[in-house]
Amino acid sequence: MANPKKISRRRFLTLAGGAVGASVLCCGGLAAVGLTPTGIDFVENNCGEERAMDQKILVAYASKCGSTGEVAQAVAEVLCAAGASVDTRRVGEVKDLKGYQAVVLGSALRMQKVLPEAGQFARRFGKQLGQLPTAYFTVGIGMRTDTPENRKASETALQPLLSVRQPVSMGMFAGKVDYSKLEPLMKMMLSFDKDPNSEMREGDWRDWDAIRAWAQELALKFMG
Repeated sequence: MANPKKISRRRFLTLAGGAVGASVLCCGGLAAVGLTPTGIDFVENNCGEERAMDQKILVAYASKCGSTGEVAQAVAEVLCAAGASVDTRRVGEVKDLKGYQAVVLGSALRMQKVLPEAGQFARRFGKQLGQLPTAYFTVGIGMRTDTPENRKASETALQPLLSVRQPVSMGMFAGKVDYSKLEPLMKMMLSFDKDPNSEMREGDWRDWDAIRAWAQELALKFMG
């Protein structure tokens, strides 16, 4: 019998269902095989509601396990500190863009693609987005190493959004792998992958300084 501790990465991906092994990188794709993550708090809040409504910004995001929502919250906090009134919402909770002067749309990456709901949001509000300053950001393990090649891959993943609206800025950030957000079966399968350089190893690679710096640049673009 083969020693499970020496299972190859290729064999692991086969056992995990191929796409599952890759899509788990951003906590995405689990629902497709019935492995829905549990105990996740998705960010939805407001700040600066008492301010003038001529500086109201929406930060909308698509996320599977909450990591992208935390990035959205960090962006919103910077915009709020710059003087804007900011709503942070999951894309599925947004009913209209009326009243907003700018929009930030973010998505986790799964299999080097934005989540379907992010593309649906862009298409649904395409006409309104065309009249508003709009920025996009992605969160994915592919950006764990910030290289021109990885940035190009992230930009390619944004094509469903870029085809609807060209943004004033694009942020591309590394993500997080949190085993505590996974079902027991997936945790067990990941435990077989002993490669210390594996993309599937647990860790948080989000660069908060880079995220906040990008948000500060957005504040200047949106608010002058």
